[in-house]
Amino acid sequence: MVDIAQFNVFLELQRRNDQGTDIQTNRIPLLVTEVGISTNKTVPNMGIPFSGAVRGESTNLAFDVGLAQKTVSLQGILLDQEITKNTDGTAKTVTLTSFEMAQLIHSYVDSSAFQDDQSMNKLLIFYPSRVDNTFSYRKDGSSVDYNPTNYPNDDQLPRIPFNWKNRAYDNAQTILSGNTLEEPSTVFDVLEKSKNQIGLTGFIRSFTSTIAGEQYPSINFTLEFEEARVIADNFFS
Repeated sequence: MVDIAQFNVFLELQRRNDQGTDIQTNRIPLLVTEVGISTNKTVPNMGIPFSGAVRGESTNLAFDVGLAQKTVSLQGILLDQEITKNTDGTAKTVTLTSFEMAQLIHSYVDSSAFQDDQSMNKLLIFYPSRVDNTFSYRKDGSSVDYNPTNYPNDDQLPRIPFNWKNRAYDNAQTILSGNTLEEPSTVFDVLEKSKNQIGLTGFIRSFTSTIAGEQYPSINFTLEFEEARVIADNFFS
């Protein structure tokens, strides 16, 4: 079993919004060996009639209307792992086998956003970061810059969760970004892993686990997470 502090990838349950103030409550830690991040932009593109006949060169007109599909693909290994769930103010901590981990995630993917205790609606991937929201080097506790000279190794740097946001420095010409130099957000702040993180919100498109005899008792898995704003209000209640 791997210690929870060593994990840098977490699936977060929707219940975390109500119950969860430490690093692992209502989170599922994942031992990930490969991360694939994909941004596929959709730009309607059409040819201009007669442009080739008039100019001798055909011309297309593209409409960049800000549409993109954003996905994260994970590959990793499931091991015996400690899980903490809190649904009613009382926390329960148990150690699940790798097989129970696989079954748990499959069952949660099979649920919907209406079930707070099953819906995994957030993905946290912590990565090393030198540069803050203002496009300046971060500083350590002694006000020393995290530049390559002072801190040449990435494992010496603070970690923040991946997202598709823009730094406030880049948002000068953007409206309704929620992150400007005058009114910055916390999206690029360095926070303890136990804190509520912005991360990536969305849904799991697919989860596949592979049980192989030579790898017993570990289980290989692949997971595809798609970024989106998920409607989670239960209209049956």
